[in-house]
Amino acid sequence: MGKTKILLIDDEAYFCKAVKLNLEHGGVYEVTTAQSGEDGLRQATSDDFDLIITDVRMPGLDGKTVLRTLKAKRSHVPVVLLSIYHDDDLVITPDLGRLADGVISKPIDHEQLEQAIHQALTKHSPRRS
Repeated sequence: MGKTKILLIDDEAYFCKAVKLNLEHGGVYEVTTAQSGEDGLRQATSDDFDLIITDVRMPGLDGKTVLRTLKAKRSHVPVVLLSIYHDDDLVITPDLGRLADGVISKPIDHEQLEQAIHQALTKHSPRRS
């Protein structure tokens, strides 16, 4: 079985680099990054990812729009949302929370991230071999 392919969409370059290095360190994940919702959506619809993680608040195309678009086009791919911890209840509405396959509060820690990835992939396990 190959590495799990993850697309990380976040407008903060340092955050993307840190998460990518952290996840790839164990040799289980292959992480591609996108620093805008537009670029992330383009990559997500043109490549075959096992999981997509997107920040909710980004300039231009935000994570809520990315989530809704991906679920309409590729409902089999799990999508996990990232949100600043203090505004989760304001940003992640119940409808949005049900559509997402997980929500991670920022700042994140490695255990929280691994757990959210595992839960999202398990939820969509019929696709995985």
